[in-house]
Amino acid sequence: MDMKILFPLAAACSTISMVPPLQAALDPPLAEEPEVRELAVQTDNFSFKYSYPKSLISEPGLELYLDRKAQEELEKFTKEADRDHADMASDNDGSFKLLPYEYEISWKEIVEIPDFLSLSQFWYGFYGGAHGMTGSKSLLWDKYNERTVEPLTLFTSATALDTALKAEFCSELNAQRAEKRGRPIATDSDDSFEKCITPSAQTVMLGSSNGQTFDTVTINIGPYAAGPYVEGDYQIYLPVTEAIINSVKPDYRKNFAIKR
Repeated sequence: MDMKILFPLAAACSTISMVPPLQAALDPPLAEEPEVRELAVQTDNFSFKYSYPKSLISEPGLELYLDRKAQEELEKFTKEADRDHADMASDNDGSFKLLPYEYEISWKEIVEIPDFLSLSQFWYGFYGGAHGMTGSKSLLWDKYNERTVEPLTLFTSATALDTALKAEFCSELNAQRAEKRGRPIATDSDDSFEKCITPSAQTVMLGSSNGQTFDTVTINIGPYAAGPYVEGDYQIYLPVTEAIINSVKPDYRKNFAIKR
């Protein structure tokens, strides 16, 4: 089987076309896209791409983490794609073949503050169905302790964060739903695509407008979580408030500020 592998590639970064960019929802927007390191593999059964900004190699521990994740994701995806294509080949007379699978992962740097780098990850996967799927993740890099940190661990609990932001979150979510659907959303609806959802169960991304402290929280919501697939992702941008700071663990409150 022909396999083409490229890693790393220094090239202008382009957002995966199937994945809505998060950057528009965060401040400040980048003037131009950074160069990236990319792992690209293509075979008869699949195509795989994994990239992150070259600027992140300034943190050697983070570079090792991202490179290790690239190899882990590739190995897992290779096994799945090769297994499914082999099973399909053995289950019929060759009259039907699976389309090549696709998996693309793109890391972005949201913002850097003195103690942390805040990162987002968007992915697109196609496994031969009617359409592909998208998703997102978030991550913090603790620069002084040289370790990865899940954003939710900065808060006293997921419930505390939900309590602090849910009213504003639900209001903004319904406003975006109404804009996409062209009609108001009933707040007492039993429709699962009209009810509010739990913010902390989505992807929580921390941003900054001042480069010193986290003063924005963006909740990224993937397809089917808040609406049908055709509506795509929802991105709920919220300024940090006193209530949100009160939900942060005392050791991390110095890293947050109310958005002015």
